[in-house]
Amino acid sequence: MTTGDDAKSEPEPKQHGDGAEAPAPVVSRQGGDGVEILTLSGELDLNTAEEVVPVLEAALAAHPGSLVLDLSRVRFADSSALNLLLRTHARTSLHLAGPLQPVVKRLFEVTGISGVLNVHDTPGEAIEAAQAKR
Repeated sequence: MTTGDDAKSEPEPKQHGDGAEAPAPVVSRQGGDGVEILTLSGELDLNTAEEVVPVLEAALAAHPGSLVLDLSRVRFADSSALNLLLRTHARTSLHLAGPLQPVVKRLFEVTGISGVLNVHDTPGEAIEAAQAKR
């Protein structure tokens, strides 16, 4: 993982048990203006949520004040994802960027997590809110 205010990376794809290629859940990491931005993609579930943790830890170490997670490309999430989001929210000013995919949006509505976390309609809105919290 690269570091620095303009760091970007593309993790290597993982293999599913059936040999099919699965995209890595962390697509990119960017930092700047005191805010780290992680873009996640694919499925955020029991099998992939813990793959995000090392990148989250690095992002929090680089900019402990604010973190933006762009979830607009996450097409599925389960309770493991909610757990990860709540643990991260307890440690920093966490802002989630959408627009959320229908399945993820429904999960957030059913669980009421939208009332606990800072969920924004666009990455731009999330970044602006995160910068204002610094």
